[in-house]
Amino acid sequence: MKIWFISDTHGLHQGLQPPKADVVIHCGDEANHGSPWLNEPESRRFFDWYRELPIPIKVFVPGNHSTAIEQGLIRATDYPEVRFLIHDEAEIAGLKIFGSPYTPRFFDWAYMKARNKLDLVWDTIPDDIDILITHGPPKGILDLTKDIETKALVQVGCKALRRHVDERIKPRIHAFGHLHDEADVSNYGRYTRGTTQFINAACCNLKMELAHQGFVVEIA
Repeated sequence: MKIWFISDTHGLHQGLQPPKADVVIHCGDEANHGSPWLNEPESRRFFDWYRELPIPIKVFVPGNHSTAIEQGLIRATDYPEVRFLIHDEAEIAGLKIFGSPYTPRFFDWAYMKARNKLDLVWDTIPDDIDILITHGPPKGILDLTKDIETKALVQVGCKALRRHVDERIKPRIHAFGHLHDEADVSNYGRYTRGTTQFINAACCNLKMELAHQGFVVEIA
């Protein structure tokens, strides 16, 4: 089975070239605007495109820029062709998939929680997950950015998420986005440690330019 992982398209989805795949998984940030009412038309343009993709199974996990979804202006029932995973799981072709939109709090966006509250969130993810999709990365894996004040490189992924992934969940694939490429920083990519392949599938860079086409992974 071929799975196309994409993330952080921020309204530029039309520039993607869909590959031949059985499943497409979007890891969040389909739209851009912080206001839910201005975000809604952006998001609907994405879903109108997404549901028509010539890929049989479509999975979507919101991100911090999915403000219209968080506020209920867009519901999963609006797009029955798409399987929404909002801290929920699904079984697809015998694979157990879990998707969660939550990220550590940074300004006032969607699906954000204080870092000291996220351990309880991740604790509710079952152990026997094959593919884990979170909008944000675990700490120390494809999660670099520059500190706003010092410009020093910092790793801003979630430490609690990494612990749950490493010690308990141990998925075959952990896909995410949220952290974009920026000047002298490359986050988009794949990294394997132990039995888990980590994928940062963020398609846009920090300038909100479409820079990548996502990854196709073949999984038995």
